[in-house]
Amino acid sequence: MVEPIAPEDSRLVFGNSHMVTVMVEIASLHGETFSSKLIADATRLSPGIVHPLIQKLLRAKFIEFVERVAGERTILYRVRENPWWEAASQYARDREATDQAQAS
Repeated sequence: MVEPIAPEDSRLVFGNSHMVTVMVEIASLHGETFSSKLIADATRLSPGIVHPLIQKLLRAKFIEFVERVAGERTILYRVRENPWWEAASQYARDREATDQAQAS
């Protein structure tokens, strides 16, 4: 069973209490492209919280720009390979398994 990562633990590691939540949500998309709005909606975090975190991940080269959706302000990103994403992906898989086991 996987334990939830507390916001204070996220703050200790990443300097922000919501970064782990955002990273795990991105990792749970299994390589699909995403927008800040998609992550904000999925995590129920304010876009004002998510957008700066996405920008930090972009500057750190954890994610990369894919394209701007034609006729919209939506920008799509994708994950760049690195060990942090593998750890976040494993956590996301374990969290999904725990959620399924608890639902049974």
